[in-house]
Amino acid sequence: MVLRSSDFRDGGGPLLPLALWVGLVAGFAELAKVAVELVVPYCAFGRSRDAVWMIPAFDAGLFLVIGVVLALIARWVRLSWHLAAGILVGLGALLPLLLIQWLHPLAAVVVATGVGVQAGRWLSSRGPAARRWVSRSLPWLAGSVGVLAVLSVGWRVVREHWMAHTRPVAQAGAPNVLLLILDTVRAADLSLYGYARPTTPELEQFAQRATVFDHTFSAAPWTTPSHASIFTGHWVPELGVRWGYALDSSWPTLAEALRARGYATAAFVANQVYAGWESGFSRGFEHFHDYPISLRVAAEATAFGRKLYPPFRTLAAPTLNRLPVLWRLRLPLPRRNPSADQVNGAFLAWLDRSPRAPFFVFLNFMDAHGPFSPPDSFLNRFQSTRIRPPNPEAWQDTPKVPLAPTDARRKQDIYDGSIAYLDSQLGQLLRDLERRGFLDNTLVVVTADHGEEFAEHRVIGHGHTLYRLVLRVPLLISFPGHVPEGRRVAGEVSLRNLGATVLDLVPGSGPAFPGRSIARFWTEGGGAADTIVASTDHDPTAPAWYPNSKSDLTSIAFDGWHYIQNPGHGTEELYDFEHDVLERWNLAGTDSGQRLLPQYRAALHAAIGASDSARLAAR
Repeated sequence: MVLRSSDFRDGGGPLLPLALWVGLVAGFAELAKVAVELVVPYCAFGRSRDAVWMIPAFDAGLFLVIGVVLALIARWVRLSWHLAAGILVGLGALLPLLLIQWLHPLAAVVVATGVGVQAGRWLSSRGPAARRWVSRSLPWLAGSVGVLAVLSVGWRVVREHWMAHTRPVAQAGAPNVLLLILDTVRAADLSLYGYARPTTPELEQFAQRATVFDHTFSAAPWTTPSHASIFTGHWVPELGVRWGYALDSSWPTLAEALRARGYATAAFVANQVYAGWESGFSRGFEHFHDYPISLRVAAEATAFGRKLYPPFRTLAAPTLNRLPVLWRLRLPLPRRNPSADQVNGAFLAWLDRSPRAPFFVFLNFMDAHGPFSPPDSFLNRFQSTRIRPPNPEAWQDTPKVPLAPTDARRKQDIYDGSIAYLDSQLGQLLRDLERRGFLDNTLVVVTADHGEEFAEHRVIGHGHTLYRLVLRVPLLISFPGHVPEGRRVAGEVSLRNLGATVLDLVPGSGPAFPGRSIARFWTEGGGAADTIVASTDHDPTAPAWYPNSKSDLTSIAFDGWHYIQNPGHGTEELYDFEHDVLERWNLAGTDSGQRLLPQYRAALHAAIGASDSARLAAR
């Protein structure tokens, strides 16, 4: 049977319904693979909760486009129906095959080609029966997608209303709590902390009504474990949160604790992959806004988005970026995550329609996370003197060669511009809240989950080391009448204690939250500095010179020294925490360092050992 041009002019004939059917079947096959991933301990980060209907819907649309293309080709080429159908079936088989991790993409193509060839041969003698089966089952497949969409969206709406109506009544006068986490913002690049570039004028103004902590440290150098420590008050080794594994439901969160005190809880997350619903942070939040319903989100949930788009992006982006004019301007890649303006807008829209109960709201901003893509007015705000041509490797996630700070200077320029943009949006948000009359009774916490490195230790990015630049973050706390205004605290504090601090400052009772409130720095006339424990997990894909390329890293800091243990490389590092802020001089091999090492080894072992015992007890 030959496909005629009238087949698609008159509504698509037998080919377009087949294309739609193949797309839906391929989508449901992908969905089955995703369902298997959700029941194993390893968490498949990067998919919206709406993937259950977005995947088959996107695949159906994709194959409808392919069907139209084949129909157009049929205008000029004699194309039998069973050959076109075989092409569609082969492509449909390719999508779920691409999701099999142990199957090489070329092998998937070979298998899919064989499936397509055999399908074409089988359909050559059974075309009428196949078309009848397609016409009968297509409405049921399409209807199933609609039902899944209604259930997915409707369940969240019903859950939110149910949680709001079953929430306890808060104590009279309970303050609002606003937690702002600036993803990947290191304290070293903030003018609030003495940086030469004016990156944070809005935060400096806000600091006049807040207490600023000069030496605040994260418990991990990347998003998921750092957030987990903030929300639970536990050290990262205790939680067992690492790449691919979410926060276990056995650990109570700050959102759950505040909801138990009568707080309306909501989260607006820009870092959808590492702080979204899959990370385990949605527990306790009545409203959790991460992945929007969009074509991009749908595409990235499918095999097309996960296997076919990234290679194209990887090949095309470096080629474009090597063009001299683009290297001069350094136009960043388009941002995939919501901007600060969009996060603020979603929060304020929720606030305007929510009941007047005290709220706990968590906002995660990703504007200073790579790829850095500030608006045009901030893109070239800061420019360093160039002493040599830029190194393209500085823009790669895993450079092939060790880098020097001069290689990353232009990248840091844009990073600083991104911070300046984020700072401007924070100022706008605080003014919007003040106009609505919220700030006078709101506990506002501004911090970051971790910092960033620009080859100060040959490494680009974050998550690979435990040096000061990637662990030291900003922290400002404002609560009129309860937290001193215009004060600065010099002692070291850990973000692990943030949850205990929030619960210390709001009324109500409940189980004790791990950690120690840092309110002691102003209620007790000062306080002992926190012990800083940090860890990051092993990354076997990292270059050999990266510290975590062979094993997990752990570190501890107290009494003015920072000790880093690297079992994989068989090394120890010891830095003067007060005077060597860039950690250039490893003193582990000196006489004074040798005398201190046993003490710091024992302290780290005690901290990690206690964490392991607590993790086992929680199981």
